Amino acid sequence: MLSRQYLRDVPLPEDLTQEDIFIALENTQKFFSMIREDAGIDLSSIIQANNFSGIVSNVFTKKLNDVSVYHSFHDQRYPDLRHSTKGIGLEVKASNKPLKGGEGHNGHSGWHIVVCYHILPNGDIEFTHVEVAILAGYECPRSDWAYQGSKRNSNDSQRTETYITTNIGTAKLRDGSVYLNPNYVVITPALLRNRKKIADQLPIPDHSPFSGRAITP
Repeated sequence: MLSRQYLRDVPLPEDLTQEDIFIALENTQKFFSMIREDAGIDLSSIIQANNFSGIVSNVFTKKLNDVSVYHSFHDQRYPDLRHSTKGIGLEVKASNKPLKGGEGHNGHSGWHIVVCYHILPNGDIEFTHVEVAILAGYECPRSDWAYQGSKRNSNDSQRTETYITTNIGTAKLRDGSVYLNPNYVVITPALLRNRKKIADQLPIPDHSPFSGRAITP
């Protein structure tokens, strides 16, 4: 169950609050429940997984627009949301895998938020993990993004070319776990070891779930 007890103190984009994020998560969940209850449609069962994640991302973006000073960037260019007066951008992605890094078509610099969910037996969604971080773009000397090319497979189809976060970029997002439900997201000893391996390049901040204590249910 979505709960404020799983909110954590991490750096956030200016004027964005934990409560803004929580209400947007809550309202996004309610949106999918409403469609199932009122229209009898379980979107998660009829839409391909990656496309469904895109829908979750779009709905969350709209719900965050409704409750915060970060508003949808209507010309559909980067970023997904922009501060109403200060020009700060926030890119949004959704994933059905917690502790996931970033993925996108451009690998931009700036603030990124990844909302992770799982699908309940009735087809509704529940958010389990939210990561927030400011990332160095592909154009930076020490970019947090790695370019992923694309080749045709045996079915003669080709995946869209994307950027994914490097180990450092992924660690920045994981460190910025603003919402973490330990019943679904566990910092395992292996994850902790891997995070410590790059601590000389990216020191583990006090707010990180990797800062000397694993989070377990």
